[in-house]
Amino acid sequence: MSFFVELKRRNVFRVGVAYLVGGWLLLQLTEVLSELLKLPEEVGPIVVAIVAIGFPIALFFAWAFELTPDGVKRESEVDRSQSITPQTGKKLNNTILVMMAVAIAYLLFDKFSAPEMGSEPFSQEPTEQVIEDGDEKRDPAPADATPVINRQSIAVLPFDNRSNREEDEFFVEGMHDDLLTNLAKIGSLKVISRTSVARYKDTEIPIPDIAKELDVATVMEGAVQRAGNTVRINVQLIDAQTDEHLWAEIFDRELTTDNLFAIQSEISQKIAGALEATLSPQEQQAISDKPTENLAAYNAYLLGRQLMARRGTEDLTRAQQEFQRATELDPDFALAWVGLAETALLLGGNNRLSIPETMTMVEDAANKALAINEQLGEAYLSLAEVDDFHERSEQAEANYRKAIELSPGYATAYQWYSDFLDDYPHRRREALGVLRKAEELDPMSSIIQKEIADQLGLLGQFDAAENLLKNLMQSDPDFAPAYQEMAELMDTTGRFDEQVMWLRKASELDPHNVGMHNDQVYALLDMGDTEGLADIKRRIADVDDRHWAMGWVETLESLQQKNYVAALESAKWVDRQLGGIPQFQNVFGWVHLLNNDYQKARQSFSIAFPKFFDRTTWRSGIEEDPSTGCFMAYVMSRSGDEALSVDLLNMTLSYLENELPNYIDHADRYFYAGCYLMTGDLEKTMDQMEISLAHGHYGGWWIRSNLPLFDPLRGTERYEALMQTIRDTAASQRASLARMELEAGP
Repeated sequence: MSFFVELKRRNVFRVGVAYLVGGWLLLQLTEVLSELLKLPEEVGPIVVAIVAIGFPIALFFAWAFELTPDGVKRESEVDRSQSITPQTGKKLNNTILVMMAVAIAYLLFDKFSAPEMGSEPFSQEPTEQVIEDGDEKRDPAPADATPVINRQSIAVLPFDNRSNREEDEFFVEGMHDDLLTNLAKIGSLKVISRTSVARYKDTEIPIPDIAKELDVATVMEGAVQRAGNTVRINVQLIDAQTDEHLWAEIFDRELTTDNLFAIQSEISQKIAGALEATLSPQEQQAISDKPTENLAAYNAYLLGRQLMARRGTEDLTRAQQEFQRATELDPDFALAWVGLAETALLLGGNNRLSIPETMTMVEDAANKALAINEQLGEAYLSLAEVDDFHERSEQAEANYRKAIELSPGYATAYQWYSDFLDDYPHRRREALGVLRKAEELDPMSSIIQKEIADQLGLLGQFDAAENLLKNLMQSDPDFAPAYQEMAELMDTTGRFDEQVMWLRKASELDPHNVGMHNDQVYALLDMGDTEGLADIKRRIADVDDRHWAMGWVETLESLQQKNYVAALESAKWVDRQLGGIPQFQNVFGWVHLLNNDYQKARQSFSIAFPKFFDRTTWRSGIEEDPSTGCFMAYVMSRSGDEALSVDLLNMTLSYLENELPNYIDHADRYFYAGCYLMTGDLEKTMDQMEISLAHGHYGGWWIRSNLPLFDPLRGTERYEALMQTIRDTAASQRASLARMELEAGP
């Protein structure tokens, strides 16, 4: 009898197969129980080792022993004529089949049991939990996996000021900032941005720990000493894993712009070489450019950069003055023109310039910069913002992408591009992905964390956004935009009393930011509190008594009082202050509509929302602003264009019901009620309004409910009950605000 036949007779093969299938099932069970019971990580490897060791032992026992009616006996002791191995083999076959069926069932369950994504239009549950307890859910890595760190990544820590003179501090910070800007032009390098490394100034945290926090492979330290007409710059590049120096050098030079830029270029090239980064000819040129020959202009530029980084309104104003001085000292200083463009954008709405004047200033400054150096990504970024304002969407996106192409390490380019993308609900997840790239480059940046919270809110991930903002306030308690963003979230979720308190905290931190005072007006009106408007106007006047926001508060107050003649007059003053921008025609449209003048309303709305008055651009308009589609259909209907109204209404409703809920959660924030009213379905209208109220999405109902559109609902039991609930909630929130004010003290 051959050896192979004997193996089959003794059921060795069957035992082996049964053992392997059973072992695999045991490993799956171990994995599940380890997660459920929080077993130590060592349990899994131990079970694997036991299964592996047991396999040859099982084969040996199958060969050497046999199961008989009298129990287990050595095979040599069993009479072949009395052997029951065929019957044992059949039992093993059945056992194998059962275990394989269990294994197949498990695999099918594991593959197909995941829930499908999606949500109903008015679902309160999110389609995707982006953040849980403040931390984003990401695909889990194996327990023993080592994080993969990009070897071409670097954090340049703030340079030490060795001269110990306060007036030299801005110079040292500026040198550090300029080096980061230079390195950010090298596409193959991951360079951590200024705001994230700034917190490590004068730190005693070990280099390996800093590198781990910032997720980089290398860290650079440096020191600058300025003495008279000389400067000494000492830098060293450190491998974070070994804590060993990869490269170090001391530069002693005469203090001239030529020498400063030559040192920066040399340091950038040495870093690129040490990290084995390949520089394209364009990148080589970019890091070798000498922005200016004028040392005084360069000093003004450096001071402007440091002031702009603080983002406060007063700091931005001073930064703009420094950039202006730099351009006067050297009209060919391209980066100074970029600084002028960026500060103008950041100051928009907080000075006396009209918005068109601001955009003209930005565009002129950016174009002057590009006329000097066409490879400045920062200049293209400013032009993209101008294009976006003028609704030149395709050109805007092209310029955002050009900015990122030329300055791939510039976190702000990703941040502003994300702001552009989030105007379109169907691109908001893409916008969040772009922001994650900005976060990778600037992981400790408060403004980027605030923007991520904003994106989560736009996606309907309200709890995630709130948790992130709370963490941000804890880590950076003096960052005013975090409190302003929290206030916006309170507005979206109907917590208007809390909205006011968050805005007041933001105003304390940035008292010259008129926008934070202005936003309080909406919250007070949502609570039916008109008495607080006088205090808001006083605070705005303290900043600038000719600011357009003074007239805007009066316009809203007149609208609340249904004094549409007065609202129209104050709105005209605001329009003149803003420079007659097309978007403000929306306000005139509302006033005319509330005053039942539908032809004038249509004229104004056609200027504010031209895409809705051209059938060929309806889809684009709906994708950007779905709520306005049905609203404009109503305007068309009341102004005598019924056929066009019906077509626009149907296209908008189709998008709202069939597409929008796939892109965001809490789609009931949008104006479904107006759409259903247009169709005459009052039951569906009330269903939607009740859901929106339950979710807190009813800001602005104090003015919206005055529209003639809602006349068919007035006097009905459900509608009047809903409006009473809104009034009761407003009264409760006014009382709550009074208590919070009392607790906060003067």
